[in-house]
Amino acid sequence: MEDTQKQQADPEREAMIAEMLREAESTKIELPSELTKNPVLNRDAKDEPPTVVSTVSSAGYVMVWDSRTYVQAPVLYYMLPQVLRKKRADGSYRWTTNNPGKRPQRGTYKCLLHKEDPNRDHYASLGFRECPKENITSPYQVTQHMKSRHKREWESIEDARLKAERAEDRDIQRMLAEALAGKVRETVEPSQESKKSELSLNGTKEVFACPICGKEYQSKGKAYKAHVRACK
Repeated sequence: MEDTQKQQADPEREAMIAEMLREAESTKIELPSELTKNPVLNRDAKDEPPTVVSTVSSAGYVMVWDSRTYVQAPVLYYMLPQVLRKKRADGSYRWTTNNPGKRPQRGTYKCLLHKEDPNRDHYASLGFRECPKENITSPYQVTQHMKSRHKREWESIEDARLKAERAEDRDIQRMLAEALAGKVRETVEPSQESKKSELSLNGTKEVFACPICGKEYQSKGKAYKAHVRACK
């Protein structure tokens, strides 16, 4: 597997790896071991003499750093070439033995299942366990964290959110329909009253009274004129 990766790696990177290996040789460290603190293996055995580990050693660890996030991690020396050949999706190399001199980026966003989340009581009622993660760098990373670490809980939360959005959309559409219907009624009713008013005004204009006796006629036709002549 390592030979295949080496063949696929570019010569320039292989030269850098070789140089980093030479430098890392003198920076090996031993990680704390439980056996160092408690060297007795069969402490509970009553009928056997205790077995004690006199020395604990390994191939040695080398510290590597993520070239973007500056996260530090220990790697066994013999695994170092394989780790240094790892690439990101964009083709860039992820790990380096060169200390960037910067602290890891620490976010302030919390997991949705964190104990301080506003919906914690509701999530607890659904049986969702708490998550202590509280240094996520962005809302997008919160979503990615939920999808990868809490898939079942995330699906339930998303399903509830979508149902709430659909219900809200229905309420908005209903209110808009009611408001539109109310405007139509308000528009129709004044129109009818306006027509009645126009008819009333027109009726008043069409009434002509005799200047002598006050008798009313719908027009100043022959009947009206004959009546006025007779009244004189």
